[in-house]
Amino acid sequence: MVPLGRQPVSRGFLELHAPDTDFSGHDDRDRIRVLHVDDDPAVSDLVVQFLDREDARFDVATETDATVALETLASESVDCIVSDYQMPGMDGLEFLAAVRQHDPDLPFVLFTGKGSEEIASDAIEAGVTGYLQKKGCREQYALLANRIEQAVAHYRAEQNAERSLRALEHAGEGIAFLDDEGTFIYVNEVFADLHGYDRQTLIGESFDVLTVSGSKSEPLLTLLNRTTPDRWRGPAIHQRADGSPLPVEVTLTYSPPDRSYVCTVHGQSDTEALQAELSLKEMAMDAAPIGIVITDSGTNDDPVIYANGGFCRLTGYDEAEILGLNCRFLQGDDTDTGAVAQLRAAIDARAVTTVDLLNYRKDGTPFWNRVNLAPIRVDGRVTHFVGFQQDITELKGEPGLE
Repeated sequence: MVPLGRQPVSRGFLELHAPDTDFSGHDDRDRIRVLHVDDDPAVSDLVVQFLDREDARFDVATETDATVALETLASESVDCIVSDYQMPGMDGLEFLAAVRQHDPDLPFVLFTGKGSEEIASDAIEAGVTGYLQKKGCREQYALLANRIEQAVAHYRAEQNAERSLRALEHAGEGIAFLDDEGTFIYVNEVFADLHGYDRQTLIGESFDVLTVSGSKSEPLLTLLNRTTPDRWRGPAIHQRADGSPLPVEVTLTYSPPDRSYVCTVHGQSDTEALQAELSLKEMAMDAAPIGIVITDSGTNDDPVIYANGGFCRLTGYDEAEILGLNCRFLQGDDTDTGAVAQLRAAIDARAVTTVDLLNYRKDGTPFWNRVNLAPIRVDGRVTHFVGFQQDITELKGEPGLE
């Protein structure tokens, strides 16, 4: 048995490099490993020689016995088998049947000197990949090389597709493909189970079927700007088949060449969902046009633990300068002590109140500040206060001009 790898093109003619060395510039993944089976060694030498001349990617191993060839197939990686028909012990069709038990899709080319319509018909019925008669001309070997290349390319493409499909099926996250109109063309089991659907039910449906009923939010597919990197990622609320909400983390990618979408989702745990909700609320507070601060009533002197962008713009202070201070840092010489006492009494009473205070910005500029203060209760106990602060100088007039 000759091991797979680059073979000498003929006995004593030219010894090529070792199997693990490549001077042709081809990657091992480009190699086409061919197992040629023919009881005539002279024919095998010709096949090796001609295939090598046709394309340096061919690695041809030879066997003169089909039974031994099956042993080679069991221990070696082969991309294509080229076999004679008339051989002692096991003919080409019997050999094909045995190979098909090993691999139903492995390319198998019957390359025989004995040809007839009956043999060709039997070979096709048995699942042969190609059928060629031996002829003593270079053109026939070029045709053989072409048949092998096409068969192997198709075989490898199918293998890659199967591997990709298995990866999708066994992925730990939900994966779906959608066409350019947002219609599902593929969903894996995780995606379907996560949303409470049977896979076939989702195929052909619009992505909008996952939108919460009555939601006025922008359709997810329109979030992508196709003139920039076509990818969007973030939290979302989907709707399960039974109508219940499903907090998820979504990654949506648009592929311009295929005009299709790839959507991956994974469900959020209760903690993740809460963090996403809190993050959304914090973003909303940061975007609010008024000042918002939260103070910790369980800590001495009620320090500020949160200040939004509106409060920073209102006062001229950076958040880092504010955190840890009591809000009295905004007060000055002309701040009404009665209004301050009203505010202090509400805090002591754990009550809601609204007061108008003359406060001062970082640069010393006075402004009228309407403060709405409310306690935050957890399990009935006040843990924090939230203060909403609004500049009402235009309403009350410039300080000192009343």
